[in-house]
Amino acid sequence: MGEDFEKLKQRLSLLDYLRQQNWVARRAGHGPEFVGLCPLHPETRPSFYVNARKNLFYCHGCGQGGDLLRFVQLSRHLSFRESLAYLEQHSAPPADPATVLEQAATFYQQQLDRYPEALCYLKQRGLHDPGTIQELHIGYASGGSLRRHLTAQGYSCDLLQRLGLLNTKGCDALMSGCAASCSSVIPGIEPKCTWLSIRPGVR
Repeated sequence: MGEDFEKLKQRLSLLDYLRQQNWVARRAGHGPEFVGLCPLHPETRPSFYVNARKNLFYCHGCGQGGDLLRFVQLSRHLSFRESLAYLEQHSAPPADPATVLEQAATFYQQQLDRYPEALCYLKQRGLHDPGTIQELHIGYASGGSLRRHLTAQGYSCDLLQRLGLLNTKGCDALMSGCAASCSSVIPGIEPKCTWLSIRPGVR
C-alpha cells in the first residue's frame, strides 16, 4: 500500500484538487506558495497556505497541516483507508462515454471467438462470413465478465449503469447471448451504443 500511496501522491496535485473544490487563492509572494481562506474552519482572514512544490498545506488559524491525503481525511471525515480509496476513485481515468462504449463493444467482439456455441448459433441464423460479422459489430456477452473488465480499468459502476452497460442490480446488462451494437445520438451523451441482443431460441 505504501508504494501505491506514494505513486498516488505524485500523480495528484493538492493545489489542483483544492481548486476543483472551488478554493480561491492568491500567490503568496514569488515562491510556490498560495494562500486563501481555510476550507477546514470558518475565518475571514486568509491563513491557509499551500506549497505547490512540496504538495503540502498548513493553516495558521486552526493549526492543521499535511498532504492531500490528510486534507481529505480532515475535510471529509474519513479514515486513512477511506481517504485513499476516495483519492484512487478521484484519479480514475476521464469518463468519456464514447470511449467506454467503444471498449465494451470491442470486448464483446473479442469474446465471440472464445465461445464456439455462439459462432455455431450465428451460422444457424445464416451469418457465416467473418467480414459481415465484423462489419455488423456482433459480439458475445457471456455475462458477468464486462463489469470485471471495465472496473479493472478504473471505471465506476455508477458510470457503467448510466451508460446502460450494467443493470440496476450492478450486473452486466447483457447475459449469455450474441449482441450487435450500433451508434445513435442521445442528448447529453454522444455517441451512444444501442445493443441488439440475440439469444438462442429467440427469433
